[in-house]
Amino acid sequence: MKVDFFIVGAPKAGTTSLYHYLDEHHDICMSSDKEPNYFSDEELQQQDMYYGKSRVETLDIYHSLFDKHSESKIKGEASVSYLFYKNVPKKIKEYNPNAKIIIMLRNPSHRAFSHYLMDRRLGLVYDSFEDIIEKKSNHKNAELFYQQYIEVGQYADQVSRYLEFFDRKNILFIEYEDFRKDIMNVMNRVYKFLNVELSGEINLNQKHNTYSRPKNNFIRFIYSFVSLRNILTTFLPKKIIKAIRSVLFKRDKKPSLSDETKQKLKILFKDDINELSEILNKDFSGWIK
Repeated sequence: MKVDFFIVGAPKAGTTSLYHYLDEHHDICMSSDKEPNYFSDEELQQQDMYYGKSRVETLDIYHSLFDKHSESKIKGEASVSYLFYKNVPKKIKEYNPNAKIIIMLRNPSHRAFSHYLMDRRLGLVYDSFEDIIEKKSNHKNAELFYQQYIEVGQYADQVSRYLEFFDRKNILFIEYEDFRKDIMNVMNRVYKFLNVELSGEINLNQKHNTYSRPKNNFIRFIYSFVSLRNILTTFLPKKIIKAIRSVLFKRDKKPSLSDETKQKLKILFKDDINELSEILNKDFSGWIK
């Protein structure tokens, strides 16, 4: 068998929702682990990333993630680390020369802050967002956090690597704002790209990976123990996990950035956004206006 398509990123750009919507389609089998990270395993281990998450380090383990719907027409997965790490496009090309690639892009300033809020909710970071992007943080993982919030959002080189290894017709680019505002239209584009029939069975009103925060600092502290989270998610049914999270977390309005921080982010991303516009022949200047 071969996995047919890959949602490669970017993080915090709608990949989780797209994964779930495609997983509901009767002709599509998505990996049982949403982010196998098989093709980026080496890089993630070198950086000590993903905090004890079970590794998918062999092809047999990787392929076993698709056993649940062996009769499905096509198979896909969604590992957002695949966009950032340099050698992944080549590895995917060698694995499946005909693979289709889906790249979801989001205003990098918005993406950066959303990524930070996720890590803060998980208890992985306590420094202020401003200290991290200004490189004032003394945290042992300060450089890694800067990579995750800033460098991951510098898309130009990342996109270029996929265009180097894959024909343009085999890459679908999706803007997060389009996905959020007109999800039906975007999903129809995805179905056409994957050569599957339109499906009216999928609940596109279901929101996935929405913003929430711990109800207090004690819960945030407990939740920061990754080993405990891994044990719970391994042995408890998904419905129970969802119920526990509903008790410990609450939906809330996202915090906002100061005008000063927004301006600093625009300066950080400006050159890369202009380069991306040239590469894709599309105007992304709205991200820095």
